[in-house]
Amino acid sequence: MPLVRIEVCDFKSYRQTIGPFRNFTSIIGPNGAGKSNLMDAISFVLGVKSAQLRSSQLKDLVYRGRRLGKTKVEDGSEADAIVEEDDDGEGEGEGTAKKAWVLAVYQDADDKEWRFQRTISTTGASEYKLNNKVVTYSAYNAALISHNILVKAKNFLVFQGDVEQVASQSPLALSRLIDQISGSLELAGEYEKAKEAQERATENATFNFTKRRGIAGEIKQYKEQKGEAERFESLCAERDDLILKRNLFKLFQIEESIEDNSRNIVGKNKELAGLRQEQRIHDKALEGARAEQAKVRSTVMQKEKNIKKSEKTLDGKRPDLVAIEAQITHGTRKINNTTKTRDEVARNEQKLRDRVESLEKELGTVRRAADAAQEEQRKASQHNMALSEDSLEEYRKLKASANVLAIDERQSLERLTRDEKATGRTVTQLSEREKGLSEKKNVRVEELNGQTEKKAELEEKISTHQADLAKTRQELSNQQSEKTRISKLEAEADEKLQGVYQQLLQAGVDRNESEREVRLKETLANLQRIFPGVRGRVVDLCKPIARKYETAMSVVLGRNIDAIVVDEEKTAIDCIEYMRNQRAGQATFIPLDTIQVKAINDKFRSFAKGARLAVDVIVSEGVVERAIHHACGNAIVCDTMEVARYVCYEKGQEVKAVTLEGTVIHKSGLITGGRSTHATSKKWDEKDVQGLMRVRDNFKAQLRELAKQKPRGQTDENLIAEISRLESATTVARDDLSACKLRITGLKDELKHIDKEIKQINPELKKVQKNHAACVAEIDELAAIINAAEDGIFKTFCRKINVANIREYEERQLKVAQEESKARLQFEAQLARLGHQVAFETDGLKAALDRLESLKKVLATEEANLAKWESRKDALKEEIVAHERAIQGLREELAEVQETLEENNKTVEAVKKTTLKAGKGLDLALKDISTWNDEIEKLALERSAIYRKCRLEEIQLPLLQGNLRDVPMEENLREEVGMDIDEDEDGTQQLKKVQDHGIEVDFENLDEDTRETGTVEDFDKEVAKLNAEIERMAPNLKAIERLDDVEAKLADTEREADKARKDSKTARDDFQDVKRRRCELFNKAYNHISDRIDQVYKDLTKGKASPMGGVAYLSLEDSEEPYAGGIKYHAMPPMKRFRDMEQLSGGEKTVAALALLFAIHSYQPAPFFVLDEVDAALDNTNVAKIANYIRAHASNTFQFIVISLKGSLYERGNSLVGIYRDQDINSSRTLTLDLMQYDD
Repeated sequence: MPLVRIEVCDFKSYRQTIGPFRNFTSIIGPNGAGKSNLMDAISFVLGVKSAQLRSSQLKDLVYRGRRLGKTKVEDGSEADAIVEEDDDGEGEGEGTAKKAWVLAVYQDADDKEWRFQRTISTTGASEYKLNNKVVTYSAYNAALISHNILVKAKNFLVFQGDVEQVASQSPLALSRLIDQISGSLELAGEYEKAKEAQERATENATFNFTKRRGIAGEIKQYKEQKGEAERFESLCAERDDLILKRNLFKLFQIEESIEDNSRNIVGKNKELAGLRQEQRIHDKALEGARAEQAKVRSTVMQKEKNIKKSEKTLDGKRPDLVAIEAQITHGTRKINNTTKTRDEVARNEQKLRDRVESLEKELGTVRRAADAAQEEQRKASQHNMALSEDSLEEYRKLKASANVLAIDERQSLERLTRDEKATGRTVTQLSEREKGLSEKKNVRVEELNGQTEKKAELEEKISTHQADLAKTRQELSNQQSEKTRISKLEAEADEKLQGVYQQLLQAGVDRNESEREVRLKETLANLQRIFPGVRGRVVDLCKPIARKYETAMSVVLGRNIDAIVVDEEKTAIDCIEYMRNQRAGQATFIPLDTIQVKAINDKFRSFAKGARLAVDVIVSEGVVERAIHHACGNAIVCDTMEVARYVCYEKGQEVKAVTLEGTVIHKSGLITGGRSTHATSKKWDEKDVQGLMRVRDNFKAQLRELAKQKPRGQTDENLIAEISRLESATTVARDDLSACKLRITGLKDELKHIDKEIKQINPELKKVQKNHAACVAEIDELAAIINAAEDGIFKTFCRKINVANIREYEERQLKVAQEESKARLQFEAQLARLGHQVAFETDGLKAALDRLESLKKVLATEEANLAKWESRKDALKEEIVAHERAIQGLREELAEVQETLEENNKTVEAVKKTTLKAGKGLDLALKDISTWNDEIEKLALERSAIYRKCRLEEIQLPLLQGNLRDVPMEENLREEVGMDIDEDEDGTQQLKKVQDHGIEVDFENLDEDTRETGTVEDFDKEVAKLNAEIERMAPNLKAIERLDDVEAKLADTEREADKARKDSKTARDDFQDVKRRRCELFNKAYNHISDRIDQVYKDLTKGKASPMGGVAYLSLEDSEEPYAGGIKYHAMPPMKRFRDMEQLSGGEKTVAALALLFAIHSYQPAPFFVLDEVDAALDNTNVAKIANYIRAHASNTFQFIVISLKGSLYERGNSLVGIYRDQDINSSRTLTLDLMQYDD
């Protein structure tokens, strides 16, 4: 028994000895009794920190008794859950305990007893005793470690609630736990120091190695640079010799070229006189042809103007004709519809008239019949016999006597008479009902026929309306389609027009041009159309090579920018005359045949960097090149003002210099600047702008033409109104037709109902008539008996009044009264019915007559309007035909004049071609001479530049005479810029003279092959090749001096590198040794635990359902250095698939955690293992498995102390320690029970 007992004094809720403990001891007790305080006592005496003992400070562990009933509440441990005051219960004052101690009695394998005691005071002081001797914590802990009790790893206890946390801990935490248990963690400090020393030594060795390699490379570099410097000097000498030869060869070529150009100029001057005479002859012929052409062209323009005027008038009349035709169509349609309606109303009026006449005839007939019936009744009543008062009195007495006779028969007769009257009334009612139904049926049949006819008429009317509506809609659709098409075309044209406007806006063109500008452009267009020799404005015929030159060139051209270029002087005179006659303003003209063009001085082409001749930054057609040269002259375009000042002031050149911003330095030296008045860069876009404007004008004309073709809005309104009228009429007719159909359906249903009722009445009527006949027969029998009795009494009276019997007298009087009443009722009803029908039909006839009269008035009005529109249409057509004939005549006249103009144009073109050909020959000759003179001047400048270059670079040219010092360092071109090449009296041009500075070069060093076949490019290639090679070499002339210093430095560096290499090897060996020892310790513990974990887990999980148990294993994340990585714990319960640990249930996690704890404890196990309610999340089955495992492994060398509340666990222990709360002394008490005496 390793842990024998625990003695406690004033520790939390304990003041007694707890024990003895057996191999498997279970601690039980109710909640709050102090079980966990016992766990804290064991942890306390074994050196666990106070933070892990459910207290923030050690002094909180000192026992403090309490008395019940106070109000202060503290949320403490289970033993401190009751609110009380201090009470020691053992003779001491309440709350007087100042210290607490716990003594653990431990027995090792040799049965030696060890006493570990730890004391704490309320001041926080702690004392450790080993075998009753005070020792330090280190000695105390060392003694515990000697018995494999590791306080830091806590391999001897498991606190309440830590079981599940053990299973769910991270891989790194599990790795650190095994690192502590294996002892490898103790080598962590040494490991880190060795690793840091290794890295530091390796870095130092690497630095020295890099330094040594750099020095070695430096030595190699200096050796190479030494040879390169020697080769560099030889290449420089070879290059200088080549440059000298190149300059000699270039000067030789310049001298040869100057001599060739001089000879060419002398030869070309001999041809100029003949060319000028030929040019004058052709000019006179062209002047005569153009005069005739101008007369015919003026006639053509007048004819075209007249045609346009007539066409404009005609276009204005055509839309009016379309509108009149639409009005005529609408009026015709309205007349036709009114006529149809009138005919229909007339037919209805005739029908109503016939019906009224028929009803009036029938009414007269009935009245006459009523009068006749009344007269006949009056006559019949006169023939009736009248009795005297005596006879009537006698009749009454006899009647009373007769009533006494045959009483039974009389009663039966009265009853039968009542029955007969009732039956008779029924027969009458049924007969009248049958007759009424028959009459009603006839009326409904007649009405049904009328409604059927009305339905046919309405259907015909609807079809007519629909046809007219479809026709009108088609007409409207056609007009709207045409309008849509025109609108679409207008939209497209407008969109394109807006695009043109946008482009014009981007080009900087104002849409609202001034009247003068518009007239000027129109005048130019007319001049180009009338006179073929008009080329256009200077701004339209040329354009800068880049946009940056636009402002400068607009300033250079100045007032010539809007000048008009023409082929001949005669054309310019004709244009001026035309503009004077048309009052079109003024313009400047540049005739190509007579304009004087100064030769371009080529020396300014490369005079200074950033300066260019104006003629070189502008492009134009070859045919107008003379005009452009005349406008530009020798002006120079400079990139900046500094370049312009350099040219004009420093170099002293009298030339017009213009900057890119438009600032001008004149020949006189004046400077003009600021905002340009020449519309700047916009002028160069005018050619494109004019094209855009022509496109704009075309789109505008197209929009005007489309506006003329678009149908008038009034026509659409008339058609829409007609459609609305037809739709309304169709809707009304359809409503009438629907009502008519409903009425027909109702009449048919009513006729069916009448027929059904008639069929039902006939059998009933027959039955009632039969009953009535039987009743009458029975009445007759009884009446015969009664009549026989009455005849005996009235026999004398009947003879007296001369009747066969008394009944004849009574029946005659009664019949007369009944017939009179019946006749009166019959004729009164018939007369009332006919009277109402006549009144109704008369009102309908009157309404039909009123509507017929209204339709006649509408028809007369529309016919009058139609006649008026027809007359206007005929008149307008005649006007249009007259205008068309007039236009046709004008076009025929124009065609004839245009044919004449075409012939004149062909004549002018032929003469013009001959003149231009002669002029081109003369211009070519002049241009050749000017080119050769320019070439001579350019070659002279180039020769002077070579002389200056040789002087500056100290190149020793071989000279026959003269000296390079005589060559000025700056070229003086002041006089040359201001001079033009003068012509001789015979029209020839002089040879330009250039300076040679009195220098004659010796060309003996040039061999014959070089003079004949050599080129400057070959020399340049060789020189460039040598220069490139020299530039690539970049020699270091101090390489030899530096080479010795670097070699000495290399020896020192090699010694330092050897020392650093040895230090690195030593540090690496030390680190590998520490790493090996740490890995061995860690792997030993890991391998043991890994081998044990599966078997422990199987022992804890196997049962009847799964005899093999579950599967558990560990896996390393870093096998090279396992303590640096994590360890993953995997557990798969029986009969379940593999899942992550977090997905296991609480009980499964607890079993997995216990298996891991038991496996870890099996490596260097502590002599005892204390478990605090580790079975809280387990069911009884798993608790039993845990209990069996503990019982099986408990021994004298491996003791289990388990705190549990479950009987299935503590009942399997060797002993029980029961803990309860003693309320009298307010302290925890224990009871011990040895269960081994109850073992079987």
